[in-house]
Formats: sequence, structure tokens, C-alpha cells
Amino acid sequence: MNKKPRDPLYPKGFEEIDKQKEILPKPKPKRDELSSLKKLNHKLGVYFSPSTTDISEDEKKKKIGVIITLLILTTLIISSYYFIVYEPYQKELSLEKTTKLNELHELYSGALATSPNEMILENEIENGKSVEEIERINVLSSATKDWKSYHQKSIKSSLDKYNRTMAVYSNESKNIIMSENDALKIVNGNDAKILSKIKFEKPNTVSVPVLISRLQAGAGLINVGSIVDIYSNLNNTTEGFNSNKTSPDISGCTVLAIMRYEENGEVDSEYSKSNTIVNGNTTNPHENSKKFSSNVLEMIKGSIMNGYDEQETFKMLRDYGVKLSNYERQINLGDLDAQYMLLIETPQDKVTYMINNMDNIVLTIPTANAPNWMINEINSTYQN
Repeated sequence: MNKKPRDPLYPKGFEEIDKQKEILPKPKPKRDELSSLKKLNHKLGVYFSPSTTDISEDEKKKKIGVIITLLILTTLIISSYYFIVYEPYQKELSLEKTTKLNELHELYSGALATSPNEMILENEIENGKSVEEIERINVLSSATKDWKSYHQKSIKSSLDKYNRTMAVYSNESKNIIMSENDALKIVNGNDAKILSKIKFEKPNTVSVPVLISRLQAGAGLINVGSIVDIYSNLNNTTEGFNSNKTSPDISGCTVLAIMRYEENGEVDSEYSKSNTIVNGNTTNPHENSKKFSSNVLEMIKGSIMNGYDEQETFKMLRDYGVKLSNYERQINLGDLDAQYMLLIETPQDKVTYMINNMDNIVLTIPTANAPNWMINEINSTYQN
């Protein structure tokens, strides 16, 4: 074999190095590392390359599987959020709105049902975005302010010639006749929960005669001008009046006249005092007696016929029945079988009730309108 001549430009000594390279084995590439990188790059190219890239059938199936998996996971996440977070919150928000609207419609009822403030509050509730925002809407405060303003005007326009008005309670079927000042105290001292169930009307009253026992007539201690409350002692419900109610069926009625039976005016009394003086065998009995017999009604008849001085007779007999009841109260002894015919001012829509239940009504005297003797008794009791 002919030896190749040495290149004069080739450095001396490099020939040995080349021979050694031929003798030493060449390093092999790391197939595992290269294959892993190629596979990763290939997969990335498959999933992120344009659709024009040619991929195998298996890779297409894998790609579809990954997309379906991602869609399922996304759907599960969205569904979980909807059912666990969004839907319960929306239900809570809807419930809060419904509760607040019910409160609004309850307080803004009757005369204020079409109030501009009611419409504004309703829009605020409907457009609320969160439970906290709905809770901050203070319906009671706004309704209280509107009802007070409305009732103050209503009271002024519903006064009768005696400067009275009548409060009608829609939820208790009762009427109360009261002065303007008392009505304003009720308005200023309550919130919309009470004021929304009251309306003030001009009193429409009539005088109703009733014949009742002494027990029914406040123990006979009521006077002309007394303001009384009327209860019923029925054991069942009659004409819408329930005996189990704690409030009176009719309140603020005025007693216009009182008459006792004629027998209470018959007087036949005798007072005697005896004294016997014994002196030895002599006995001197001495008796001092007074007798009085009269008939009050007959005396009045006599005065009218000029048999008595009319003015003196009237002065003597003024308030005879009331005085008699007061004396009976003071001595703790009286005619418990006495009956009274009373003339009572009553709201017109309660006349039928008064007439039909004459035997079952009871007249009571509220301590707020107590007569002087009652005030004195209460003061003497609690001041000691």
C-alpha cells in the first residue's frame, strides 16, 4: 500500500493525533434524552401547531380526548360554582328581596299604597345586587315618617265641632273617640307597625239608651260626663266581637244621662232615741224620735205644680242618684239590685251591637279618665 505523501503545509505531529482519533471510539449520542425531547416537541407541535400539520390517527384521538377532558373539567368547575356558590346566594338574595317587599307592602298599605316613596323603595329593592344592599334599606323608618305626616294632616281634617276625632283600628274592629291632643300623642308615640293599622275619621255618633244592672254600670259610680270603655262578657263571638280580647269593644264613649228606677227615690225612714230615768219607785221613760217619709219623684212633681219651691227643690235634689251612689260607696252599703237607664254616645256602626248585647255589656271607667273620687283614692293609696 502506497503511503500518502505528507503535506508540507500540514503541521508536523498532527498526523499522530489523527491516527489516535481513528483508533479511539467515537462517543455515542444519548438516545434516551434525544428521544424524550423529540417526543415532547412532537406532542407540543401536535397540540399547538396549525390544523394543516399532519398527525397520526392516534394523536388525533388523543387530541380529541384532551379537549373533551378539558370541556368536562370546565363544565364541572362552572357547575360546581353555580350550585355551590352562585345559586344559593341568588336564592338568599331572592328571599331577602321577598321579605323586604312583604315588609314594604305591609307598612305602605291603605292610604299610602300608592305613595311615591313606596315606589322608590320598591325599585331600590328590586334592583339590589347583594343581600347587604337590601338589608341596608330601612323601610320601617321611611314608612314611620310618611305615616306620621299623613296622620297629622288626617287628624286636622277629621275633627268634629267638639274638637274630637275617632281612631279606627282595622285589625281589632274597635273605635276610640278622643281629643285632638290624644290622637297626636298616639301618632307621635308609635311607629309604622301601629300607624299603618289606624285611620282617623270624623266621629259619627248617636246616643243609645241601655237598661243595665248596677254591676254593668260601673257599680253605679259612673257620672254624667264620664268617659267609659265597653266590654262584652259573652262566652263566644258575636257580630265580630270576641270576648277573649283584652281591649274594649268600644272605647271613649260618653255618658250623657243616668236614671235610676223610681223605687230608689222612695224614702221612708224613722230615727228614735229612748232614755229611761228611774228615781226610787218612779220611772220616767223618755223617747225622742224623728220620722221622715218622702218620694223624690213626687217632690219633683209637686214643685212643678207649685206645691214646693221649684228652685229650692231642684237645688236639694240635684244629682240625687249620683250622690246616693257615692254615699253608698263611702258607707260600703248599697242597693245592689238597682238598675240604671243610661244614655251613651256611641259610634253609629256599633248601635246594633249595643242594642243586641244590652244584657252582656259592661261599662268600665279608664283610670286615665277617672273621676275625682277615684283619683283621690289612688293617690291616697300610693302616697302612704
